Amino acid sequence: MHQQRMPRWTAIGFGLTSVLAGCGSSATGTGESAGASRAPNAPATTGATSAPEASAPPAASSSPANPAAGPLNTAVVTIGGERFEFSDVKCSIFAPRYIQAGNYGADPEVVIVLPPEGWESQGDTFSPPSVAVKIGDEFAGGKQWLAGDDGTPALKPVPAGSSRIDSYTVPDGRPVTATGTATFIDIAAHNQGGAAPSVSGTFEVSCP
Repeated sequence: MHQQRMPRWTAIGFGLTSVLAGCGSSATGTGESAGASRAPNAPATTGATSAPEASAPPAASSSPANPAAGPLNTAVVTIGGERFEFSDVKCSIFAPRYIQAGNYGADPEVVIVLPPEGWESQGDTFSPPSVAVKIGDEFAGGKQWLAGDDGTPALKPVPAGSSRIDSYTVPDGRPVTATGTATFIDIAAHNQGGAAPSVSGTFEVSCP
């Protein structure tokens, strides 16, 4: 299979760090300034000088301003009749419409790479599109579903077209929810000589 040439992560062949942080503060007034004088029998002021309480910005997983984007730092992959939902997904957008995302080290684990349109003409710059889902230990009955070319070495040739990204869309702007369709193969079963039929699926990933 084709070897990736873009900077990659090293978790299971991958590694990535991405920091998303939000902070907020609040300020409150005291109702009446210290030392302020008022006429006898005049009513006391209540909250006239109070500063409004500042609201904290939304967390990374809250609903984004862009209604087309789903909950951020999440991914959903369907493979045949199975649906996998992922949280704590780290996203990096290296260039317009170029996403690399994953929840590295989790079980199940997902890694999604979506290069921009026309990436084929810049193969030395962009990695091919791929979606990989690892479930359990591949050497102990686990699965490693792969669609496309993520650079994982194959012990024997993979039949042409049996593992591919069929289509995908990465909208302009931020935040963004990218979606696509794919054909998956269990590369772990394939490498071990077991039955590894192609299975159709879909995917989406929401990044800030």
